[in-house]
Amino acid sequence: MRHRWFSLVLLGAASAFAQIDGDPLYVKQAETNGASFLAWRPFYSHTVEDAERWRKDYLWPLYTQKGFKEETYGRILFFGYSTDFGDERTGRDRTWILPFWYSGTSAQGEDYRAVFPFGGTIREFLGRDSISFALWPLYAKSQVNDVESTTWLWPLFSKTHGEGVDRFRALPFYSTSTLEGEFVKKSYLWPLVNTVEYTNDRNPGGGFIIVPVYGRVKTERADNYWLVAPFFRYMSSDNQWIVNAPWPFIQLADGEMHKRIFWPFYGKKRYGTLTKQYWLWPLLWNDTAEYPHYNRHRKRAVPFVHYHADVVTRPTPEFETGDVVSRYWKIWPLMSWERNLDRSRFRTLDLWPLRNTPGIERNWAPWWTLYRRMEVEGEIGHHLLWGLYRQTQDDEQFEWSLLKGLAGYKKNENNRRYRVLFMWFGGAKEQP
Repeated sequence: MRHRWFSLVLLGAASAFAQIDGDPLYVKQAETNGASFLAWRPFYSHTVEDAERWRKDYLWPLYTQKGFKEETYGRILFFGYSTDFGDERTGRDRTWILPFWYSGTSAQGEDYRAVFPFGGTIREFLGRDSISFALWPLYAKSQVNDVESTTWLWPLFSKTHGEGVDRFRALPFYSTSTLEGEFVKKSYLWPLVNTVEYTNDRNPGGGFIIVPVYGRVKTERADNYWLVAPFFRYMSSDNQWIVNAPWPFIQLADGEMHKRIFWPFYGKKRYGTLTKQYWLWPLLWNDTAEYPHYNRHRKRAVPFVHYHADVVTRPTPEFETGDVVSRYWKIWPLMSWERNLDRSRFRTLDLWPLRNTPGIERNWAPWWTLYRRMEVEGEIGHHLLWGLYRQTQDDEQFEWSLLKGLAGYKKNENNRRYRVLFMWFGGAKEQP
């Protein structure tokens, strides 16, 4: 079962990359599984993924609309959002124009409306069940489950209460935060004096930090010291030690997290299955992510060179250890090449600095792609100057076309045909 899942993941990646391409102005594609794509670039595109998912772009990113089952979602640039959740019982929907206008109906059927910064109520926003405000930042009140927070002159004064939660803030004079059974934190003349008491059974203890002089937090499992906080720090525990001397320029750690940072010249951090390295931050990067059956390697020379590879680390019926099942490189803005299983694509130019951004691929990339070479399951295709010259070849046939039929040639094992002025000559007439 694991081997089959691994293959499906890689096959999904193969089918996702570079499938939307073709002529820069008009393209129409349909698959036997019901998926389809229609575009008059860059003005309009319509994608149908399956019976439940669809998407429409209008001069992307100006306006996008998409649907999933009964839900319909719309976005204007990156600040206007509308959603109809298709819930006939509550009528749940929303229309937001960030950061000024908010209106809709919540999942509980409650209508709301707000005009920022003047006043109103917003529901299901920023992780809160509701946010009410008047002349923000003068007054605001929010709620998450049974935890309520009230703020005056944000962020200076606030009070929060709920089951097991109690917080009060009057900056910069005093603040306190209590989570029952976990901790009690206090600050005086913030951020100068800070104290903490951990009340949980897992790692009890406590301490203080006086910025920028000295601090110590000692718990049952770890001991932390700060000098000229936050610049110099030492922490030790049974499975971890950390040294900052000074932060952020020198950061060292060993244990569950490994860190060697000499910013901005060199840095390396490994935690769990992720490893990140850089040289001359933020220019040169080398990242590795470990998965159950393969490792993902990424190298970047920002912003010009990008490299990505998926390498098998555990053999399956389909792959041996060391197989590179996916590879990608880009020299921006000149060219890019990628391969997933038995599909590959090379193209030039490639002006978008990121990799295969869906909206760019659907609506813009073909305009600056002067040449593209595709290989799909043994069939090789060449596409030059927006399709003015096309060529395809596989084990059974070869075909080329100039100016979409002004001239052309096609042959297979038993037949040869020529095209002149959009008319075919020679060979036997092919069956439709």
